[in-house]
Amino acid sequence: MSSYLNIDHVSITFDTDNGPLNVLKDVDLKVAQGEFISLIGHSGCGKSTVMNIVAGLLNATEGGVILEEKEVNEPGPDRAVVFQHHSLLPWLSVYDNVRLAVDQVFKKTKTRQERHKWTLHNLELVHMSHALDRKPGEISGGMKQRVGIARALAMEPKVLLMDEPFGALDSLTRTHMQDSLMEIQARLNNTVIMITHDVDEAVLLSDRIIMMSNGPSATIGEILNIDLPKPRNRLALAENPTYNHYRAEVVRFLHERHKSQDEDVTNEIVETEVESDASVVDLSAWIQSSQEKTTRHLEKNELSLGFIPLTDCAPLVIAKEKGFFAEQGLQVELSRENSWANIRDKVSIGMLDGAQMLAAMPLASACNHTPGVSMIASMSLDLNGNGITVSKALYARMRETGEQALDTPAGSGRALRQVIQENQAAGEKPLMFATVFPYSSHNYLLRYWLSSVGIDPDKDIQLTVVPPPQMVNYLQAGVISGFCVGEPWNTMAVMNDLGHTLATSYDIWNNHPEKVFGVASSWAAANPNTHLALLKALIKACQWIDEGRNRKEVCEILSQGRYVNAPQEILEHSMLGTFQFDKDQQPAERPDFNVFSRYSANFPWRSHALWFLTQMARWGQIQKPLDLRAMAERVYRPELYRKAAEQLDVPLPTDDYKDEGSHASIWSLPGQDSALLMGADCFFDRKKFSFNDPVGYVQGMELKHLAVDLDELKAVNTPSQQSEPADVEKISEEVAP
Repeated sequence: MSSYLNIDHVSITFDTDNGPLNVLKDVDLKVAQGEFISLIGHSGCGKSTVMNIVAGLLNATEGGVILEEKEVNEPGPDRAVVFQHHSLLPWLSVYDNVRLAVDQVFKKTKTRQERHKWTLHNLELVHMSHALDRKPGEISGGMKQRVGIARALAMEPKVLLMDEPFGALDSLTRTHMQDSLMEIQARLNNTVIMITHDVDEAVLLSDRIIMMSNGPSATIGEILNIDLPKPRNRLALAENPTYNHYRAEVVRFLHERHKSQDEDVTNEIVETEVESDASVVDLSAWIQSSQEKTTRHLEKNELSLGFIPLTDCAPLVIAKEKGFFAEQGLQVELSRENSWANIRDKVSIGMLDGAQMLAAMPLASACNHTPGVSMIASMSLDLNGNGITVSKALYARMRETGEQALDTPAGSGRALRQVIQENQAAGEKPLMFATVFPYSSHNYLLRYWLSSVGIDPDKDIQLTVVPPPQMVNYLQAGVISGFCVGEPWNTMAVMNDLGHTLATSYDIWNNHPEKVFGVASSWAAANPNTHLALLKALIKACQWIDEGRNRKEVCEILSQGRYVNAPQEILEHSMLGTFQFDKDQQPAERPDFNVFSRYSANFPWRSHALWFLTQMARWGQIQKPLDLRAMAERVYRPELYRKAAEQLDVPLPTDDYKDEGSHASIWSLPGQDSALLMGADCFFDRKKFSFNDPVGYVQGMELKHLAVDLDELKAVNTPSQQSEPADVEKISEEVAP
């Protein structure tokens, strides 16, 4: 690599009242021209100090900085800096703050008119053209930061130094700014060094990520080369395994610097291999080991659990707020995460002890489809809870088709198909729809609905991944035409008159599984009693939530900033048994939109796991023959749930499997002690799912995109082998290497 910018063995020591403080020690980095470098690390690791030395604002105690064979010892226009604070001149307008920099740099090389146009161009890049005449005191903090970024970009510096430049921006503006920065950097080929705490941002933008060790005496811990082609498309990268690998590597590094030195490490974990080549943990001795304890002992009582700001994070929130965790001797901190990828990564590397998870996420981990360790689900947290919402513009076009049954899944699907066909005839780009994660009920139910009405989700539209809290912003900006997401984000779009909800997920499949409580399989093996206590607390929380008189209080608690951070009245639209499909319509009755306890909602049905695996196979996510039943039994662990439920006298079914699609109303299922009341389980197209023949179910689907040979899949999943529920311990012996 040619050395365009050389940070040559830089160390810096400051004099303090307590003596010399060495902040940086022997930081050595060579940067090529046009390279994009991100500095990442925990607070206090010297990232900003490195940047200030490159900017010429600080002089190193040892070593130095060379830019194009010239030593850097003072600030200069060849290095523009965007600080965490905007640093605008308060007496100048937005336009004049940027124009001042443009005049200083280009007075001799651009005409007055060219400088004017260049100033306007850079303000347009950051979406500030509407506020040219405003003073800094008249605009928001995020807008001030955008002006500061425009000012730096307008200088066309050789090296652009950015100290968390997008930290003050909302998620949608941040996305636009990242895209603009990529475009500008590619056009100008200027060298960029950026400080960030955002792992996704670092991987998206960087050629290399410099991971700093903790201070004092901080230095470069690791350097990660990001070998992804440019230009990069964030939507395409969402499911890119290489991107996710890089992301996991950064999270791993940060976690290793974060975890305490005295953390207990359990090595006595028995691992076996399933046919997917994924490493999973054999928990067959779990119950025996915990029963052998003469007294109840929690292996770990201080826990960190993750959640996504959705209404169905309620079990974790209520278990904490109403004391159900504390009742079990657990001290739980809840960590609000902004994406399901964060949840996966942090549970995988141990930054979280467990989390609210999408019901298919642990299955994907066991199939080796996602980075990190395998996970298990021993409890379902809820049923239903999602919606399919489209923009008002798209809904208007669907109404113009004249479809009479637009308020049904089949009718709205037919109308959407006609709009898509019109777009195809006109040569227009495919509509883009978003789901929250590739391995989610949102993705599978959206695909199920589309394919049932003749829309190929992989050919007729584009599908992308967007974190739940960002869905409404993306819809408002026109980036997507529709989405499938959990509440309150459908209602938020509807009540802001941005969208119309076509169907709830209940309308697609009555009482479908939605979220589970997931942990790493190694964690469960190491902490059996703590796991049991968590399950008991969550079961009691779910029971409390499903008592109608408590729902308003649930909404009040969830509305708080540290949880869902949405108005209570928005949460109540769906949590109180109704659903708002359109702003101009009365709420519709949907008493089972959110089910947290009734209908045996917390039981982790292995047949539900099998259904998710059939969808993974149907849409090309399973790429080699797998014993689907063995996989379901490795990941979904009802025997662990049964132990917790028995201690709370919760009724239990006799079997771990049940067929789906035959009951249009409440029905009775045999239980261990008495019959269980179950909810409707119909699919909107009236198809039926038999757990006894999952491959036959896939084969019967007219529209599918398989990545595995169906005959080979059938050979390891013959119905005759699966007439009775399989024995877990027997499977452990069969698949052990």
